[in-house]
Amino acid sequence: MTVGIIGCGTMAGSMVRQMIEKGFVKPEDVIASAFHEKRRQQLTAELGIRTTENNVNVAKEADILLLGLKPQDHKRVIRKINTSLRTETLIVTIAVGITMEWIKECFGRPVKLIRAMPNTPAQVGEGVTGFCANQWVTEEEKERIVQMLNTFGQSIEVRESDMEVVGSIGGAAPAFVYIMIEALADGAVAEGMKRDLAYQFASQMVLGSGKLVRDSGLHPGALKDMVCSPGGTTIEGVSLLEERGFRSALMQAVRVCVEKSRILTDQ
Repeated sequence: MTVGIIGCGTMAGSMVRQMIEKGFVKPEDVIASAFHEKRRQQLTAELGIRTTENNVNVAKEADILLLGLKPQDHKRVIRKINTSLRTETLIVTIAVGITMEWIKECFGRPVKLIRAMPNTPAQVGEGVTGFCANQWVTEEEKERIVQMLNTFGQSIEVRESDMEVVGSIGGAAPAFVYIMIEALADGAVAEGMKRDLAYQFASQMVLGSGKLVRDSGLHPGALKDMVCSPGGTTIEGVSLLEERGFRSALMQAVRVCVEKSRILTDQ
């Protein structure tokens, strides 16, 4: 099996690194295209994969073709590689704001297509990727894609109509968490803790809390209640966050991201 990548930037490169480290594919069975020679040399040196500047060569070889392109570049690239793609090739796009129907129209024919929305924690194998597949992807082929996506975290199949939400709560929300980690650390520093220690405590707390929600099956509210002893310190902090609109701000942040994404899709 050959994995091809057209547009092997930071995100696609991180995905490939995890695929290789987790044994989904061997370095010699990966071929990637990148515009800049320096990037091609970097990919070969760091990952041991084959590289080229020719997108057509990638399309010809790929059993799974990952399009790591900007949304506005899809149509131009698809037109050039279209006749070189085999009908059985699985095409995975990670672009925001473009639908499977739009991509099919670019090809002008039925293709096996998967939309996937990974996020930046994929770089350390702890990402979450929402994905959907069109009707020409078989269950066996879908399972192969799930195995690939799971090499850099957890994959969750969703309706295509949910992909803009996935891009917000999965793709954009890490930025909200990074702000929260920074703010928590700032609070600890203000109380005398060294900054490097404050970042270690805050980041590990977020990682562990997320795993507890995911793996325990308990409602986040129930877990919150377990920490809030009557008349204790935690409930004082929770009370202040509620007073300052912390919960509402996060809800609205997700919703404005979804709204922006839908505007881009409509364009």
